[in-house]
Amino acid sequence: MALSFERRRELLAMHLPEDASVREELNDYLARTGLHYADFAHRINYSKISVSMFLSGRYESIAANSKNLRASIRAFIDANPVGTRENGAAAEKLYRTENVKLLEKYFNLALSKPLAYFVYGPPGTQKSHILKKLIADLVVRELPKNGTGKCAFYIYCRAGIHPTDLLKRVAEATGIPGLGNADRILRNMRFELRNRRALLAFDEAQHLNNDCLEIVRELLDEPPHCSLLFAGSHNLQRIFQQMELEQWRSRIQEGKALPGISEDEAREIVRGELGEQPAKKVAALLAQAKAKDFRQGNDFSYISARRLFWGLRDIKAALAEKEGAA
Repeated sequence: MALSFERRRELLAMHLPEDASVREELNDYLARTGLHYADFAHRINYSKISVSMFLSGRYESIAANSKNLRASIRAFIDANPVGTRENGAAAEKLYRTENVKLLEKYFNLALSKPLAYFVYGPPGTQKSHILKKLIADLVVRELPKNGTGKCAFYIYCRAGIHPTDLLKRVAEATGIPGLGNADRILRNMRFELRNRRALLAFDEAQHLNNDCLEIVRELLDEPPHCSLLFAGSHNLQRIFQQMELEQWRSRIQEGKALPGISEDEAREIVRGELGEQPAKKVAALLAQAKAKDFRQGNDFSYISARRLFWGLRDIKAALAEKEGAA
């Protein structure tokens, strides 16, 4: 004989402390990894409804005992550990360079309403790192809203990607089933994101052809009316200036070039990572971090954030090795 709803609630009440503990652990894990609960459910072989009900404290609606689910959750987290939130992406230090300020500005503007922006710059201007950090911070801020707050997702655009493959990557990033054709994926996306303000951040967007751009335009124009933020190389500006993309020119709010890291900003980063250092040592580190931007002429160089942080990493490793040997 099937158990009544009230009986299931009574049985589950016996495990409330354990449920609360695992629920908190799972919420923290999802926040730190950026993993969607539906994706997590798939990884532990449970339905997304089961995990959603457990997270919302309504598991008694579908089961009388959460023991097996709790065991599966903890087993997966134990097998796939991540650092603590203090050491994770949400807490990594992001220096307030002009690059960061510009990307943060458009990120927040796009989150406010369905809008589209693009930013571009040479390699090493921290586009990917900044976007991932902004998204990680947003996940933590919106976590208390229990799946109803704003959300943002990172999508890497590989060279030569086709429209349907791009849509599958969007589905994967948002934790939505990516099976079937483009129309099926779009229908699933409309349903899952129907009550949320969502931002899709496309990195290396210079790889997107016109067909790719047109298929994601539907996500802006039609429900769920996602905001779109494109980041890429200087080619991105030329892409949106094409006559074939006339529809896009009326939708793109603004496109800006990332200014890159200035020498003053680079010195501040070095000071923040290593403390005060001899001027000669700092100058040598900055010289190593410089890269050529041939799009602006053979003599134009800029400080690459990637090269700068690689140099800092090597110095820290050498210092740690020296201390270990002492």
